[in-house]
Amino acid sequence: MSKTNILVIRLVSLIIAVGFIGVPVAKAVPPATLDNLKIVASPSYQNSTNENTLFDNASLIIKTILELLGFIFVVLMIYAGILWMTAGGNEKQVEKAKNIIKQALTGLIIVVLAYAITYFIFTRLPGGGLGTGPA
Repeated sequence: MSKTNILVIRLVSLIIAVGFIGVPVAKAVPPATLDNLKIVASPSYQNSTNENTLFDNASLIIKTILELLGFIFVVLMIYAGILWMTAGGNEKQVEKAKNIIKQALTGLIIVVLAYAITYFIFTRLPGGGLGTGPA
């Protein structure tokens, strides 16, 4: 097995593992319970308390990572295009540009699949996602 194949397998495994780390294991607290807690803790409850849920925070982190990876993909494609256009008949440089494009597309496919898996899992969680999962 080549080093590239081993690296791709490790990256896919890492992406899948990281996707499962963010999956909460506890059931979401119903809104009525949160309201009751606010009433009990009203003297010490601050209006500036951040009420973002774990799902909101995980979604923000995933969105930021995907934006960063999308930007890296665009930069790699531009770099490979410039390499190819300035090759001037140099076959080594053309092959290098082709390899960069292939690897960038492979990375993009991996990222999109990781996003799809994460989205699938989060939407099926009780009380999570878009509210389409079972209660």
